[in-house]
Amino acid sequence: MSDKSPNLTEKTGVIVFSRIITTIIDLVIVIAIIRILSKTDFAIIGYLLMIHEVARNLATLGFPDSVFYFFERVSGSARKAFVLQTTFILLATAIVSASFILVITYLAPSLLPEWDSESISTVQQLLPLMALIVLLEIPTWPVTNILLALDRQKESAVFEMATSMMILAFLVGPLALGYPLIIAIYGMLAYAIIRFLGSLIWMKLVLPAGQLSDSGITVRQQINFAVPLGLSSLVNKINRYTDKFIVSVMLPASAYAEYTVGAQEVPVIRVIPFAVGSVLISRYVSYQLAGKREELVQLWYKGIQKVCLLVVPLTIVSIVIASDLIAFVAETEDTSYRNSVIPFMIFNLIVLLRVTNYGSILQAYGDTKGVFYLSLNLVAANIILSIPLTWMYGIIGTASGTFIANFYNWGVTLRRISRHMELPVSKVLPFPFYLKVIAIATLTALPVWYSRYHLIAEDNTLLGLIYSLIVYLLLFAVVGTVFRVITNKDWLQFKDWLMLKFLSS
Repeated sequence: MSDKSPNLTEKTGVIVFSRIITTIIDLVIVIAIIRILSKTDFAIIGYLLMIHEVARNLATLGFPDSVFYFFERVSGSARKAFVLQTTFILLATAIVSASFILVITYLAPSLLPEWDSESISTVQQLLPLMALIVLLEIPTWPVTNILLALDRQKESAVFEMATSMMILAFLVGPLALGYPLIIAIYGMLAYAIIRFLGSLIWMKLVLPAGQLSDSGITVRQQINFAVPLGLSSLVNKINRYTDKFIVSVMLPASAYAEYTVGAQEVPVIRVIPFAVGSVLISRYVSYQLAGKREELVQLWYKGIQKVCLLVVPLTIVSIVIASDLIAFVAETEDTSYRNSVIPFMIFNLIVLLRVTNYGSILQAYGDTKGVFYLSLNLVAANIILSIPLTWMYGIIGTASGTFIANFYNWGVTLRRISRHMELPVSKVLPFPFYLKVIAIATLTALPVWYSRYHLIAEDNTLLGLIYSLIVYLLLFAVVGTVFRVITNKDWLQFKDWLMLKFLSS
């Protein structure tokens, strides 16, 4: 494995970089739309995009992720056949989702009883275009995973970043130039057409020749693997809104607004373990099929250790800067979000548990039902804990309930993984290294937190934000190096990553 490690590190760097860039682009799109549009137009486009996301998730289920699992089981023309099979399945589900959107179009007046007639008319005019966009977009959704499974990480990164940039240009561009919503939605349609045609050409170039009949994987096998994954994804999305729904029912609107601002994980940090998992999952499957248990465990450990060095300090510093960050982003002279700070801190403690993509290792063992069970378990725990804690402690109780639910589900997840990996729970993660990084990151935070409020005025949020970020990251780098959690090799890899060498190698 050692001779392949540098190459694997470069490939992982490419995907992490692309996921960070696409996450930033997504944030720019949201912020730009909020700032450009009136509240009414923002509500309309927000509704359209929500329906688009729901339809896409209903249609894709776990079929794009099934590529990682099955590509290691077939080769040659069977890979082309498997891709064709996946595309036809997704085309069928896309037709169902597009029909779902058309039904929503017809039902819009009854679904939006408090909206004015002009806004409802606009929604009904634009939803059929969203149906067409979904029909073109969904069959192309596995492309990034196909390129990853073919060991074409750079091409996958280029595809992902290019499609995000197209959405930014075709959706936000017309709005920024003052064109009406319908032009922006036509821009989205142009993006979907380009994505569809580009994907067909790209797949034709990279896949070997093959016919649908060459597939060694039956549709039934693929459905049995993919559907639990898709249901798990849907349940996870439901879980993202469960605590907010509880707050909306039990607390006043002002508390709901404060909780919505506070109940956020820093998205750039969150994408890191999932990006790394996307690169490593094919290798996990390969080792598991070959019975190379030790190699699999070592690769699993190595991936976690690298992610720890990024996720843990970035999460701790996000907690340190919580007050300044929320004040800078959300507060105005008339509106205070001080009550959002503690929920934000609690929510980002959850990120400390996300030092790997746990679902990737379960998928490698074919345990998609386990992934689905864990997502259901998390939703149930979240509801059971958040309702009484919200009643007793308000939004701080809601955030605490969500954290406890995630911590409990983390333990259940580790136990399930331990059975597959034939390890005790205490050895599923490299706990000595993990806890050492958390200890160093936490101890480093204390002097930064203390000095920020003794050297800089509390209301000087921008200066406090900049000071805390720079001083903390520098201090962690020094302390981490002294205590040898950051090695010389890590520094060399970090230097190469900053210089984007993986893009030219």
